[in-house]
Amino acid sequence: MARAERPLDPDADPVQAFAAELRRLREQAGRPTYQALARRAHRSSSSLSEAAGGRKLPTLDTTLAYVRALGGDEAAWASRWRQVAATAFEATGGSSAADEEAGPPTELPRSPAQADRSRRRLLLPAAVAGLLLVLVVGLASIGWRYTDRPPGPSSPPAGVAVPTSVEPAPVVEVRDGADPKDAGCAADPAVATVDSAAVLVDERVIGMVELRYSPACGASWPRFMPAPAGTPTLPRPARVVLTVTDGDTPARSRDFTIDYAGISAYGNLLTSTRSCVWAEVRITGEGWASPPARTGCYRGATQVRPIP
Repeated sequence: MARAERPLDPDADPVQAFAAELRRLREQAGRPTYQALARRAHRSSSSLSEAAGGRKLPTLDTTLAYVRALGGDEAAWASRWRQVAATAFEATGGSSAADEEAGPPTELPRSPAQADRSRRRLLLPAAVAGLLLVLVVGLASIGWRYTDRPPGPSSPPAGVAVPTSVEPAPVVEVRDGADPKDAGCAADPAVATVDSAAVLVDERVIGMVELRYSPACGASWPRFMPAPAGTPTLPRPARVVLTVTDGDTPARSRDFTIDYAGISAYGNLLTSTRSCVWAEVRITGEGWASPPARTGCYRGATQVRPIP
């Protein structure tokens, strides 16, 4: 049996009031367990439980993952979090979860005498270091002047700037089975849905399966998008199984399963620049299962062939 959550007093402080609102959102979504919530949010159940614990303000990232998994309005909750963080920051004299968005603490003002002593403490080491640097550079230049090695042919004329080498842009390292958000692929500005197909239950459209592709990562992943409001409800409990499979090597496949909550969900990554991959979604319940809904097989953003 799940352990009862500790009581909250919303009138005691803004953090407990915020936690109470998170619990209310969970109640409105049917009170899923924190284990089920963790599978939807791609977060640990303990971090989500602590977010609604009321002892401290959760980070903005954890708050939005909690809200997203319950189908809440992320923009509204982000604004609410910032208001509570600002209030908690003032109440604690500058120590709160809002520190994750604030810069480093500023130095307290010092008296003129303290500043003068600090300057004197810094001047002596700086002067010694400067003398040592001049000595080293002088000895090095003398040694170079009297060496037998002639100057290299590539030495530029005086007054000509020497171009510096440019560091290559960092490459996103992606592995099969990674979370698209954790790998940074979901944040790729060029990410796109390259194909989609309807998900049917008893010949009713329940949603869509999408194959998402990130050019920066060279990887694809499945996403389930529920049909608009008004769609006939499914018998509960039900689960969404998201799969991405290599069309040339079917053994290279990744599954991800979450509880069906009528909200969007995504699966794990599969690199897709050397072979085509396709996405599949199935919805299952006790004694029933939807037929698999599949996209075409795509190498990157180029379709290779349809999948029956």
